Formats: sequence, structure tokens, C-alpha cells
Amino acid sequence: MFFGVFWCVFYVFSVLFDICAMEKTLFLSDVLTEMKKVDARKNPVPFSLKIRSFNLQNKTGGKLISYEEAVLLRPPAKKGAVRLADETPFKNPNHWENRTRNIKLKNGEIKKIHIIFIEEFNGKKVVF
Repeated sequence: MFFGVFWCVFYVFSVLFDICAMEKTLFLSDVLTEMKKVDARKNPVPFSLKIRSFNLQNKTGGKLISYEEAVLLRPPAKKGAVRLADETPFKNPNHWENRTRNIKLKNGEIKKIHIIFIEEFNGKKVVF
């Protein structure tokens, strides 16, 4: 009898723990949607990221890198737009195939990130 009650209580606590843990997690698809959000003035909404570094060519990585107040860079609104400093048109970065995104940091630096290495988004753990 005691053994059955113990397992019942244990099951209830494990379910509650799973629910609490789920509140602190986001699916990757939700993260990508949140990254695309814009405010009323059509400006991108800043977010914070923690990603793992990885370099297949040098076989290095594993460091946790944190980016605060980053924004997602969007492609030009018009197809075939030309850069101001150069006459070459914008190329298609194939973000979908490569699973990458370009983000702009608070200091103006542009970084390319691989979405599968996102560990945390706005303080919440990212799961697939």
C-alpha cells in the first residue's frame, strides 16, 4: 500500500516538474518566429541569444557565446536591390538550406549563426 502511494506522489511531482520545465523552454520554430518580430514602426525587436561555437574545418568550438540585444537582419524589400557602395546585387544566402541566420549586434557588427547551435533565447532554453 505504502509503495503504491509513494509512486502516485512521485508521479504527480514528476508531472509538475515537467510542466515547470516546459515553461522555461522554447521550440526552435518558435524562436525563429520570435526573431522575425517587428514593432509598430517596422523595426526589428531585439533579443538575446546564447549559442555554441563550432568550426568543422578547424575542428574547434564548444564555447558558449552570448549576444545581447541582437536583431535579425532582413533581406531587402525589393528584389534585385543594389548596394550603395558596390554595383553588385544582393545574392541569395540560402539561409533555409544552410540553417543559418544573419544577426546584427548592438555595436553594429554582423554575425552569421547556425540555428541548430542556439542554446538559449531570451533566457529560455531552446529544444528541437
